[in-house]
Amino acid sequence: MVEKPILVVDRCKINPYPIGFRSLKMKKIALLILIFVLGTSFAFADDRDEDESKAKTTSNNSDSFYLGFGTGVDLPGTNWSSNYALGGGAQLFGGYAFDKNWALRLDEENWFFEGTNFSLYNFRSLASIKYTFSVEGWQPYLLLGGGIVYQTLSTTGSSSINLDALGGLGVQFDMTADTHFFVEARYNFILPSTGSFQDVPLTAGIWVNLP
Repeated sequence: MVEKPILVVDRCKINPYPIGFRSLKMKKIALLILIFVLGTSFAFADDRDEDESKAKTTSNNSDSFYLGFGTGVDLPGTNWSSNYALGGGAQLFGGYAFDKNWALRLDEENWFFEGTNFSLYNFRSLASIKYTFSVEGWQPYLLLGGGIVYQTLSTTGSSSINLDALGGLGVQFDMTADTHFFVEARYNFILPSTGSFQDVPLTAGIWVNLP
């Protein structure tokens, strides 16, 4: 007998089909992303040693708008169904840097989990405050924000909309005066009317300052 998927609105769990999906493919993708992030980070470190005197970021000295893109994996956390092993997705974001430390950031994201005969999508619209520490060549930073998440199962069309909150940290590397590579980890809270459940998106990407 086939158990039908259930998407519980205003609850803290989403319970789709019991699946035989073995996250091997997603784990391979996660490994490739990790290799790319580490390799690129070492490359940037070598470039900075060679051109450190010329690589000061002009954008850190004044206010500016910026745009960025990232991709990565999403690790299910507390109260998620055990059927989920690993998700994937991407983020598109933009914002305004008030000075070299403080910035406002707006994110549009889609995180998805694939299974047998179904797909679970998490569309998120988020606003965050970003604080960047002043370090030449590379800068660690913190994020704090929130927004909404729209979740849907592809097979049934069942959906729910809930509040979302996040805290995160990352590090960005100066590729040029206006182009930066980043690696970021966030702890995300989905907040139905009762309870909560969490996930951990891990992303890497590029952002640039606009003229």
